[in-house]
Amino acid sequence: MTTYNEIAGRRVNFLSSDPTYVDTNSNGQVWYNSSTATLKSWLPTGAWISGGSMNTPRRGPFGAGTQTATFAAGGFQPPFTFLSNAELYNGIAWTNTGSIGTARYNGGSAGTQTAGLIFGGYTSAPGARTAATESFNGSTWTSVNSLNTSRYGLRGVGIQTAALGFGGYAPAISGATESWNGTSWTSNPTGLNTARAYTGSAGTQTAALAFGGWLAPGNTAATESFNGSTWTSLNSMNTARTGLAGAGTQASAIGFGGETPRTGATELWNGTTWTSNPTGLSTARNDPGGAGTQTAAVCFAGNSGPGISNITEEWNFGVYSYSAAAWASGGNLNTGRQSGVGAGTKTAGLIFGGQNPGTTTVGATELYNGSSWTSSPSSMPTVMYRHSGSGTQTAALGFAGYATPATWYTLTQAFNGSTWSTPPANMNTRRADATGFGIQTATICAGGQTSSPSVYTGATELYNGTSWTNLTSMNTARASLSGCGTQTAGLAFGGDAPPISAATELYNGTSWTTGNTMNTARYVLSGAGAQTAAIAFGGYTTTYVASTETWNGTSWSNLPSMTTARYGIAGAGTQTAALAIGGRGVTFATTATESWTGESQTANSKTLTTS
Repeated sequence: MTTYNEIAGRRVNFLSSDPTYVDTNSNGQVWYNSSTATLKSWLPTGAWISGGSMNTPRRGPFGAGTQTATFAAGGFQPPFTFLSNAELYNGIAWTNTGSIGTARYNGGSAGTQTAGLIFGGYTSAPGARTAATESFNGSTWTSVNSLNTSRYGLRGVGIQTAALGFGGYAPAISGATESWNGTSWTSNPTGLNTARAYTGSAGTQTAALAFGGWLAPGNTAATESFNGSTWTSLNSMNTARTGLAGAGTQASAIGFGGETPRTGATELWNGTTWTSNPTGLSTARNDPGGAGTQTAAVCFAGNSGPGISNITEEWNFGVYSYSAAAWASGGNLNTGRQSGVGAGTKTAGLIFGGQNPGTTTVGATELYNGSSWTSSPSSMPTVMYRHSGSGTQTAALGFAGYATPATWYTLTQAFNGSTWSTPPANMNTRRADATGFGIQTATICAGGQTSSPSVYTGATELYNGTSWTNLTSMNTARASLSGCGTQTAGLAFGGDAPPISAATELYNGTSWTTGNTMNTARYVLSGAGAQTAAIAFGGYTTTYVASTETWNGTSWSNLPSMTTARYGIAGAGTQTAALAIGGRGVTFATTATESWTGESQTANSKTLTTS
């Protein structure tokens, strides 16, 4: 009898529980779970999940790159708007970048996010085909030599210095194929066997794949491969369609979306045949952009009917299934407020102090259990707002702050989970709008506005559970900033210097070091986390801000925005599990709580049975 070891080259593991770690060689791994008496295996699956929405809805955009580093440029919006703006995707959120020189849509794309190429397309005049080619360096576009044949509805593959363009309208349906060497285009003697437009595409200049498309009239499912000189007809797709997107290589491709009429159908190519995936795009659409690989692709924008889409979806195929990072509604506060202070975690949170409509200060304290807020019988002894704080739900510290009439505090107040007390420990610098981080017995206070309204400070103090001690000041004096971390590994970001600041500084227990700036300068923002894994959200620029950024110890990345733009938010938690509490937006002092969950992954296993 043939054994599993002889077939798969590995033995069946005998385990008391399912493994928690999946390595890169785990596809097909089999184990016996002695606790449940089951034979199990990791189960590779493919599924689309929601990604960050584009800033500008569009159809027919140019785009290329990977799932976590894609560019999108140009596009179309009805009734007659041709776009030139471009955006960059980091796997979580889109950021605006430099615009292309010729506004257009439905052309060919190649390359990467930092070395891209776009060519051809449809411009503003009816039937106006263009041969224009532009290269991209990650921030700006440069016009280079044009295609030999002006056309739209063509597709492209390859890299910035070795690309391939094929098909399209020129003005009739065309199979024309051209190669780009980084300087100029060369027409290939032979074109596609099936002349068509709006195909899906994958591969490289010398190993390309074209599939689906429009024959005028009618859709096609035809598939062809290119070896650098000639096209060869292969097995057709299962679903004939036009205006689809594709990604991957000639031997391992994915096709998705399109019009059959409009569909989200997804198919996988193994070099020989197409296989339909059981589930397709969540949002059916034609004319989307696409990039990536067969196991990690991204689909963005398109015509979702009715309307033009800004929706992004990410495809992952493997043992893991993924859930995208997102904000969700949490329980409402009992007392709405802005400029309160948060502490604790996502499932054991705390808010104290703040301001209600007008100039009414709030001393009320509330505790969060992960779903709802409970009012504490004990309020802050001295009611204030624009104060700072640190700690946990059962051991918090409040300090500094402001109350009307014009009063700046050096006061310290402590909370033990049920009652407040006032330790005899005044701060050295009277201030409001500072940031605080650490624990109740080891807290840092930095920055703020002093008793003179126009004076901003970088003063830093340490509370050791008994008294405050002056330390080295921040490099950038500012107020209305945010911070997180510990006494010996802290982070401060944003604020009003003035002007509005994007500055980031790291604290090592002795001194401050300037780090990379935030993507969005803002003040009266909030944040949570650690020095090497922080999250910033909300704030104010010239208007309320909903944007979210994460810090990895070196740089900031844009993430999905909060549902409600606001400033003066209280924050709590970690980079992957945070709370945004209260604040001021359209509602002066909102009761809203939003709960943040970072991207997560789950390993999928299957119980093996006989049949």
